[in-house]
Amino acid sequence: MKQAMTFGAIIGLALVVYSVFLYITGFTFNNALAFVQYVVLFAGIYLGTKDYRDKALAGFITYGKALGLGVLISVFVGIITLFFNFIMMRFIDPDLIDKSLAIAEERMENNRFISADQLDDALERSRWLLTSVWSLPIGLISFSFIGFIISLITSAFVKRDPNPVA
Repeated sequence: MKQAMTFGAIIGLALVVYSVFLYITGFTFNNALAFVQYVVLFAGIYLGTKDYRDKALAGFITYGKALGLGVLISVFVGIITLFFNFIMMRFIDPDLIDKSLAIAEERMENNRFISADQLDDALERSRWLLTSVWSLPIGLISFSFIGFIISLITSAFVKRDPNPVA
């Protein structure tokens, strides 16, 4: 738990600093730069699991234990980043919600398979999700799922069984 909390805090704070940098430079909604967050999360989960394997487990860790630790790290990263995003959109710059919805509306309008009623419905649900307290647990579940997917990959590289099967 301590390892997950430590690396979760390090990665979470790094992502918060990166988000502030994007906000200050006006690139908050740049998809290419948002991809960097996944790279940071991937690297952090890999390094956190590898560090735990090498320091606490004498160089050995099973795939399942590495997967569990990676998901736990991502949960703590999610708590920090979601709390920051909630504070940012709710109190610091509530206009980010409108900007986000405008971008979503533009993308949906370009989709010829969505009617005007469906577009209005989707935007209303998006507004509710962005402003509701429920955005935190829903976001945490989503973040944990992303961490699970990343951990499936990193665990394959980090695992080292003490008794390999011949």
